[in-house]
Order: sequence, then structure tokens, then C-alpha cells
Amino acid sequence: MKKQILVVDDEPSILQLLKFILSKDYDVVLKSNGYDAMLWLEEANHPDLIILDVEMPYFNGPEFLKSIKISGLFRDIPVIILSVTEDLDSLARRTPYQVHRFIKKPFDPIFLKGVVHNLLTAQSYERS
Repeated sequence: MKKQILVVDDEPSILQLLKFILSKDYDVVLKSNGYDAMLWLEEANHPDLIILDVEMPYFNGPEFLKSIKISGLFRDIPVIILSVTEDLDSLARRTPYQVHRFIKKPFDPIFLKGVVHNLLTAQSYERS
């Protein structure tokens, strides 16, 4: 059974790119904002990884991240943050919740795919 990745981003082109590069190896669920993603999680879905944009309408990345990290059900899901910000180090310092990787947009699809693989492989070993 394929591992599942929840991708939350308001840019349709990013959603489609991530689906294209990841769907061969993973079950990819696409949501265009944090609100829709939270509703999906509340339907008893539990992805193996979340790829999250920072700036989105309705329920942005930091709000979504806070909600899942204070939750007993979702706090251990690894998160990759995608951001257009020039200063990822500053963003990382301002983020009070655990994020496994910060990646700047535009990103190298091969690099992102490797990060995803490494996180999900490490997660498999932790659960063994």
C-alpha cells in the first residue's frame, strides 16, 4: 500500500506539479487551503506526510500547522513547509512547532522527491 501525502497549497500549478512528481510512488491528496485540509483530516484521514504552503487564504500555513501540532492525533505527522520567502532561516526561527524541512519555492522537484523519500523512510524505521 502506498504511503499518503497531503499537499496543501493555494497555487494550482504547485498542486499539479507535486501530484505529477509524487503520485507514482505515493497516494497524493491535494487541498487548496488549510481549512479544506483540516476538514479532510477530521474525516478520519491520517496522511504519512504533509507538504504545506505558508501563505494561503482562509486558513494559512502557520494556523494549520498550529492546529495539527497541538492535536493529539496529528502532531507526529512530518511536515515540509514550502515558502517563497527569501529568508527560510528566519521563517524557521519564527515557527514554534516542529517542521521537518523548509524548502524555498521555486524548488527542484528531484530534491523535493528525495526529501520526501528520506522522511518517509525514516518514519518507517521509527514505527518498526
